Amino acid sequence: MIVDRRSLIAASAALPFLGGAAAATAQGAGHSLAALADPARPGAVMGLGVIARASDGRVVMEAAHGSGRLQLDGEIRVRPFALDTPMRIASITKLAAMTALMTLVEQGRLSLEDDAGELAGFPLRHPGRPDLRITAAMLASHTSGLRNGPGYPVPLGRSLGDVFQAGGVGYDGGGWFSPIDEPPGFFAYADVNFAVLAQIAERISGERFDRFVHGTVLGPLGLDAGLNWSGVSHAARHRASAACRLIDGDWTPQVDATVPPSPQIRVTTAAEAPDLIADDYRTGQNGFVFSPQGGLRASVIDLDRMARSFAGHSGVPQVISPTTLDRMCTPVWTFDPAHPNGQLDRGLMQSWGLSVHIPTGRDGDAFFGPGSSDWRGHFGIAYGLQSGLFWNQRDGRTLAYMISGTPRDAESLSGTRSAASPWEEAILNAALAAWAGQH
Repeated sequence: MIVDRRSLIAASAALPFLGGAAAATAQGAGHSLAALADPARPGAVMGLGVIARASDGRVVMEAAHGSGRLQLDGEIRVRPFALDTPMRIASITKLAAMTALMTLVEQGRLSLEDDAGELAGFPLRHPGRPDLRITAAMLASHTSGLRNGPGYPVPLGRSLGDVFQAGGVGYDGGGWFSPIDEPPGFFAYADVNFAVLAQIAERISGERFDRFVHGTVLGPLGLDAGLNWSGVSHAARHRASAACRLIDGDWTPQVDATVPPSPQIRVTTAAEAPDLIADDYRTGQNGFVFSPQGGLRASVIDLDRMARSFAGHSGVPQVISPTTLDRMCTPVWTFDPAHPNGQLDRGLMQSWGLSVHIPTGRDGDAFFGPGSSDWRGHFGIAYGLQSGLFWNQRDGRTLAYMISGTPRDAESLSGTRSAASPWEEAILNAALAAWAGQH
């Protein structure tokens, strides 16, 4: 792949531990990860945790290095990053959200081909294509023609439907829609799709989305995790870490600098209604409120258990059927180089299912080397955090990881052999080494 100068500069600190995975040993891979979070090294991350498992569920690599940060009692406390450190895991949240939504499909209460606006309770049409329905499947595969508008996210106290209607509060001149000349079915990753899906789930289930996801996915899996800290225990909140970026030499919290005491839930409120709390929310009015696009707070252990569920490991509940999971994992959109039909983000995204990232194994997304196309999962990148949850649908291997802080502007940087960041590529290579070391 083409790697720009910024990528090469940022990757230089990681180069000593980005070497050939096949030649490395599992022990060497663990050493490399420790170096990745060594504060004495230029370009080091703040902290990281990773769990890689073999096809039969055995742990082949488990490591936590570096630190996490949280403000408690008015003081920043630095502690070792641990596998049970919960953080805002960013877009992996979408995978949990879609899994919850698919339970409604299994029950026959939702068709993904129905009109998404009718399901969500408001008219939803691209202003340039008023006769074309937007379906739930289009939302889940980021082919809906929606974009994150200037007023993203829609806060508590406002209605989600208003931003899609000319003259509505937050319409932002149509900024929630793609350019008029963009063809239908074009892939463009946008968080707003999942706000609409969350509102659909609320209107069908009658439950607030945070409670719906807990009842269908998080609770059955036994996870001490929740959207915007909803349902997360006091003990887990005290193990949390902020997501940080390195700014002017200091690890600076970008989100969750403080964590609300249990059982409070973090919400973003409208400027005209700053005193609203989660309990003031009326179900089915604004799917953004509980952050279905990125607000799940969970640990590496939680991500590992989710990955094992998707992989079908013995002893871990499967919250949806294998047939339903196969449907999620089947490509809805794939990049066509002859007729470019999507935004690739440096080659990171080249095929998508129903909220499932599908590596093609082409230049840019061959994250797992040969056989990358057998893997399914999701990345999470926001506020300095980088995370991943993946499983191999052919042989059952799994990988879950989190990075608690990255250098500033790291989100746009690529490694040396894929579009994943240099630090994520180092974790991927360490996992490949650990799997190779089994034999």
